[in-house]
Amino acid sequence: MSDFKTIWGIKVPVSPTGRINWPNELKRLAVKKILDEGMRNAVVAQELGAHDNLVRKWCIQERRLRGEDVSSQPVFAPVTFSEQATRMPAQTKAVLGVCKLSLGEAVLEFPADIPPENLQAMIRAMREVL
Repeated sequence: MSDFKTIWGIKVPVSPTGRINWPNELKRLAVKKILDEGMRNAVVAQELGAHDNLVRKWCIQERRLRGEDVSSQPVFAPVTFSEQATRMPAQTKAVLGVCKLSLGEAVLEFPADIPPENLQAMIRAMREVL
């Protein structure tokens, strides 16, 4: 026997184990908010109480239905470092501490004083995982 919870005015069945059976109406509404209204995937997922990846799957399915070319391969911009790059002053490093590089939904955090070759290696590793 299932319990129900209400999300965005829609009755959503929840199994005794806590598994949610997402109604198609709710999926369509979530996808509309992201693809048509421009809301961020993470915000919609949080409002639903769903995982980002699940909501992203719904969006990919809808984009395919719309005839969009949805490649399964992530797109990356090349990152290069110049030999003339200047190092940040010591006091700036202490203030900033951690840098973030966002690529779509993926976020890479690293120390502000990381050597360029280490950052390149981290980006390559991230690329292989995604």
